[in-house]
Amino acid sequence: MTTPPFRSSSRPFRLLLLAGLLLLLLWFGLKGWRIYRASQSLLGRQAEAEAILANGATQANPDAVEALVLGVRQDVVVLRDETAVFLPLTPYLDWVPKVGPTLRVAPQLMTMADAGTETAVYAITGLKPALVALQAPPTPGSSRISDLTAVLHNAKPAMILAGRSFDRFVAARNQLGDPAALPWRLQTALVQMDELIALGQIGLKLAPVLPNLLGADGPRRYLIMAQNEDELRPSGGFITGAGLLTIDGGRIQEIAFQDANFVNDWKLKPYAPPPAPLYNFMGLDMFLFRDANFWPDFPASAQKALALYSYGQDVAEPDGVIAIDQHFMKLLVEATGPIPIPDSGDVINRDNIIDTMRGARDIKEGQTLGEWILNRKAFLGVFANAIRNRIEQDFGSMDPVFLVRNMVTAVHEKHLQLYMKDEAITAVLRDLGWTGSLPQPNGSDFLLAVDSNMGYNKVNVYISRSHQIHVALQPDGSSHNAVTFSYGNSVPADNAPCYQSVNEEYKNAEAYLAVAEQCYWNYLRLYAPAGAQLTQATRHFIPGNTLLSGQDWQGQATASTEFAGLTTFANFMLLGKGGTADSSYSYSVPNVVQTVNGQQQYRLEVWKQAGTLADPLTVNVTLPAGTHLTNATPVPTAVSDQTLTFTTTLDQNRAFVVVYEN
Repeated sequence: MTTPPFRSSSRPFRLLLLAGLLLLLLWFGLKGWRIYRASQSLLGRQAEAEAILANGATQANPDAVEALVLGVRQDVVVLRDETAVFLPLTPYLDWVPKVGPTLRVAPQLMTMADAGTETAVYAITGLKPALVALQAPPTPGSSRISDLTAVLHNAKPAMILAGRSFDRFVAARNQLGDPAALPWRLQTALVQMDELIALGQIGLKLAPVLPNLLGADGPRRYLIMAQNEDELRPSGGFITGAGLLTIDGGRIQEIAFQDANFVNDWKLKPYAPPPAPLYNFMGLDMFLFRDANFWPDFPASAQKALALYSYGQDVAEPDGVIAIDQHFMKLLVEATGPIPIPDSGDVINRDNIIDTMRGARDIKEGQTLGEWILNRKAFLGVFANAIRNRIEQDFGSMDPVFLVRNMVTAVHEKHLQLYMKDEAITAVLRDLGWTGSLPQPNGSDFLLAVDSNMGYNKVNVYISRSHQIHVALQPDGSSHNAVTFSYGNSVPADNAPCYQSVNEEYKNAEAYLAVAEQCYWNYLRLYAPAGAQLTQATRHFIPGNTLLSGQDWQGQATASTEFAGLTTFANFMLLGKGGTADSSYSYSVPNVVQTVNGQQQYRLEVWKQAGTLADPLTVNVTLPAGTHLTNATPVPTAVSDQTLTFTTTLDQNRAFVVVYEN
């Protein structure tokens, strides 16, 4: 029998194939072993991390933290390299029972692990000396903030690299999307992580400029504008106190407060007249420092405050403005812990800080009105120095994450506002959305309602306000908007007439709340996109016998342009004790709907006024006839026919996006 010719070469071929399979199995086995070892090593490090961080991050052994971070990074690099060949295939394996959803997003999870541990390595490289400094025993004349400023200054290159890695981490997390389909443990970890991502981004963006902000490159002087939201003004509240903070290399050289009324030198210097509403409705003849925050655009108000402070005090303009209110103080004390006040026996905490500040303004037994006026802001200076001592001497006892979270909350809720003349710092604040500059809406809708208390009193303690907004979208891409602001004054009604006065009220008031239990004279401004046309507005009548001018006010809402890209509607109203009132406006806005990917998109931003708390907000958006909803963000509270309803609170700026199609 003749042997087929191919049989003579089949044996070597089979041997070669077998060898290849064996090598492939060996390769798979080796990779599997390395992946297993790295995975087990990572799992084992969880207990190590919990032990190191048992007493808080600031008390952890710096060498142990560094070793942990480097070890985790090493394990992740092994996993990244060993799984790289498989990851392009995993998105197609979501059909695999139980683990399919995890396999589908494995590339994103691996990128997050890689970028996250790389960020951690850069961070510990730069910030390890900070842990050492926090744990070192205090020495006479030392300052924790000064030590940390020096560390941050030296760590700038590492923190810039950490920021770039973290951007890659955030991009992978965004690609991952909603984790609802993932295993419970992974879902929980991602939810917890999401809460810290925003803080991480903020911290890494600020880190490179924070040393300069703290005077690492030379002394910085900041004007602290203490605003009292009990007397609401456009950028937060009546400017009650002015502080000058001088900081050099992270060390506070000076912090001094004075009554805002004494910033001016109007007896010896000429002052310009104020904006027309302050003249017309309050009878003011001069534009003084205490009224500098006339505009809700914070840079505009801050620049005016700097100019008036410099002019009145005969000093060079400070390097920036830090505006705070009473609720900022509450958030700060909540993070620092109770603050003892020297020589008084008082201890300030989050629960009593606002009442204490109000009580500090009460006339004390035996004080004359003049003595009270001179001393009523003294508490700010005493409290500021008590806070300073706590931060400089006992910073290590604070929870840094809690402190940062509260300060970020203060910025987002506009109880803390920043204006810096340093363009590098301003660029970072702009990137974070922290400049307080009013936007210039282009192809979208915008609304900001701004109240100004013009009654020379603190009645905003008792004033409530809610927003009701109805937007009817039109086929041509415009909108018809109807907005109502509902006010309530919870001061008990009495037979006393309303009268706009400063001298008599303050002379007769022995307690702070006596100048709060009053009527409310409110100059209301509504900011809408440029091109908005007012069609109807509430007319508020104010009797002349309630006004300093003595003249009846029965004007109507006016339209003007205060800022590029915006139209301002303004009105004036009086709300008596125990009273309620609505102020309504109807107007049209052109070109608020944009075509995006073949669909129609409407975006509305509703901004919060600085100094306010959490006004109830209801937004109704009615789609054009013949269209249907595609999606909306946030999820509507209710949908009825063509109308979407969003019910929330205006504790920070809110955005609503509605996408629809024909």
